[in-house]
Amino acid sequence: SMARATMVPTLLVLLLVVCCATTVVHGKEWTVGDNKGWSFGVSGWESGKHIQSGDVLVFKYNPSMHNVVQVGEGDYNSCRVTGPSRTYTSGNDHIQLARRGKAFFICSLPGHCQQGMKIDVTA
Repeated sequence: SMARATMVPTLLVLLLVVCCATTVVHGKEWTVGDNKGWSFGVSGWESGKHIQSGDVLVFKYNPSMHNVVQVGEGDYNSCRVTGPSRTYTSGNDHIQLARRGKAFFICSLPGHCQQGMKIDVTA
């Protein structure tokens, strides 16, 4: 019975290690714009936040009014989608920042990016 008694704490430690390992991989969730969500004037929400690769950006919005497009820096600056891009339209998009560096997001509906629906995140 001694062997069994020492097994239990070992299993608990293993479980803790596994749980912690998965949270590190997934990272922290950030709701873009906090309680206002992905909306006009959200630009600047990202400044001063310690966002890291592996973290997840959550974009909450009305999908009949807005979208989220991940673009390159040029398209971000010009508010036009001309280069490679990826569009999200669910209204509750969870986008993981897979790698270090900058990531650029805009709403591609006419005039929306110009009204501050854009963020650039450095992971």
